[in-house]
Amino acid sequence: MSAVLQIGDTSLTAEQLLSLISKYRLVPQLAKEMLIEAAIKDYEITEAEHQEARQRFCQQQQLGSDKDLELWLQQQQLGRDDLKDLIDRELQLRKFKMSKWETQVESYFCQRKSQIDRVVFSMIRVKEIDVAEEIYFRLVSEESTFVEQAPRHSEGIEAKTKGISGPVELGKLDPILANALITLQPLEVLPPLQIGEWWVVLQLENIIPAQLDEDMRQYLTEELFNQWIYEEVQKLLTSSLVVAGSN
Repeated sequence: MSAVLQIGDTSLTAEQLLSLISKYRLVPQLAKEMLIEAAIKDYEITEAEHQEARQRFCQQQQLGSDKDLELWLQQQQLGRDDLKDLIDRELQLRKFKMSKWETQVESYFCQRKSQIDRVVFSMIRVKEIDVAEEIYFRLVSEESTFVEQAPRHSEGIEAKTKGISGPVELGKLDPILANALITLQPLEVLPPLQIGEWWVVLQLENIIPAQLDEDMRQYLTEELFNQWIYEEVQKLLTSSLVVAGSN
C-alpha cells in the first residue's frame, strides 16, 4: 500500500494513519474540525476583510516585514496560500459565531452573571478548628489582620499572598466557598467554615460586578460556541458508532 502522508523521514499508509488517529484519540478533534468546516462554508470573506485580518495577524506575531513573514512561514512549514486559508477560516468562524449567538448573549449574560461576577477575598486555611477560632477572634476584635495572620498560620498558598485571593469568578470557586462569600458584606469576616479537610476563615474584600462590554460579549460567545461544538461532536460520534456497529 502506497504512502499517503510523509512526516520527516516517516511515510505513513492510509491504514497506519487511521491506526494513529485512533491510538492518539484524535477522532473527536477531527470531528470538531469537520463540523466547523461545514458550519462556516457559506460565509464569504472579502479582500478588504482578509487584508485587515492579515495585518492584525502580522502585528500579533510581530512580523514587521516580508522577510519576517517568510521566516515564520518556513518555521511553521506553511505556504502563503496556507496562511490565507488560516486567516480566512478564522474570519469565517467569527462570522458564524456572531450570526448564531449575537442575539442570545444578553440573556445568557443574565443567566451567567452570578457566576461571572468576580470577588477579591482574604482567606486563611488551617486543619484544626481551635486554631481557626483563635484566628477569627483576633481578627474580629481587631487585635490582628489577615496580612499578619495568613503568613503565620495559613496552610494554603494564600500564606504567600498575605491571605489575598482574586479577582476570581465566583463560578470558578468551590461552591461552598462561593456561597459563603456572597453572604458577606465587604470587609466582613466569616466565622470558621469547614470546606473538605480545611477550616477556613474568610473576609470579603470586594465584589467586581460583571459588565456586558465587548470583551465580555466575546467571552460569552466563545462559551456558547464551545457548548455547541461539544454537543455536536458527541452527537456525531454517537451516530457514527451506531452506524459502525450496525455493519
